[in-house]
Amino acid sequence: MRDIRRLSARLLSWVAAAVLLATVFGAYLSPHLVVDLASRVWACL
Repeated sequence: MRDIRRLSARLLSWVAAAVLLATVFGAYLSPHLVVDLASRVWACL
């Protein structure tokens, strides 16, 4: 039972990392999105 939990936790962390990397890659494909997000963050400061 412990091995299954450990394996599922590892798998979940790898999937989360892959989704994060895909999101960042997708953001760089659309420069307007990056500029808009930076503008919104700058406006909050």
